Amino acid sequence: MPAILNRQDSDHDNLCDEIFLERAAVLSRAGNAVSEILDFLNRLENEIESKKYLLNILSCGDDIISISCDKKVLCAEINENIKKFNAACKVARLKYYYFIVTREAMGLRRHDRVREIYKIPDEKKMIQIF
Repeated sequence: MPAILNRQDSDHDNLCDEIFLERAAVLSRAGNAVSEILDFLNRLENEIESKKYLLNILSCGDDIISISCDKKVLCAEINENIKKFNAACKVARLKYYYFIVTREAMGLRRHDRVREIYKIPDEKKMIQIF
C-alpha cells in the first residue's frame, strides 16, 4: 500500500510542477509581448527624433526652394512615423492590460514595480508643415 501512495504523491508533484511551469510560461509570454512592443516604440521614437533633428538642421539652410521640398517630405515621413507610434501605443496598452489580467489571474496583485518596468509612453502629436 505505501508504494501506491508514493506513486500518487509523485504523480501529484509532477502535475503541480507542470502547472507551475505552464503558469510561468504564460506569464513570460505576456511580459515578452509587452517588452517587444515597447522596444518597437523606442525604435520608432528614436527614428522620429532623428528626423526632427534633421528637420531643424534643414530649417537653418539658405536654399529656400530645395529646402522647402525636403522639409515637406521630411514632415510627411515624421507624421507617418507618429501615426505608427500612436497605433503602437494603443497596442502596447492592450498588451499591458492582458499582462496585468494574467498576473491577477495568477494571484499576483501588486503591480507597482510592473508599472515602472513597462512604462508606456504617451501618444505624440503630429507636426505642422510650414
